[in-house]
Amino acid sequence: MSVTATISSENNNANAFAFQNISRNSISQSQELGAMDILAMCEMVDVVDTTSFGFPNFPEVKKTFHAVYFQINESFASLKGLFRGLASLGKPEGVILEYVSERETFTLKYYASNEIEVKAYLNKFIQSIQDEIRFKSILNQIIENQRKIKAEESLLLQKLFA
Repeated sequence: MSVTATISSENNNANAFAFQNISRNSISQSQELGAMDILAMCEMVDVVDTTSFGFPNFPEVKKTFHAVYFQINESFASLKGLFRGLASLGKPEGVILEYVSERETFTLKYYASNEIEVKAYLNKFIQSIQDEIRFKSILNQIIENQRKIKAEESLLLQKLFA
């Protein structure tokens, strides 16, 4: 009897702390969105203009070219260097992301046939920036904690040797 009571109480304790549901932001939601929609929904950037055009002189090509012009939101202006650095790194074939310093805007250019690669690139780009923001916030907390510890140590040393 005591063995079964122990096992059932262990099962109750295990169920009390077991995760009932684990959720994570899924990329599948953003796969349904277009590249322009992903940028429009991103809080870090402001979409300035979007254009799309075909090639009427060559109708047999049946290609559509998209261009999205966006700027960094004012509240994320401190990350301008990070944006520029990531934009200058390697991009998948068919994705052109340029920074125009005269207008302080980024230009994303791609063919409609490369939409999947563009969405994957944008998701990775945005995720990298979000990871950097998270890292900086954690680093700032660690630095602040170390400052507090040093201040406490110096106060203790003053009291000890006073």
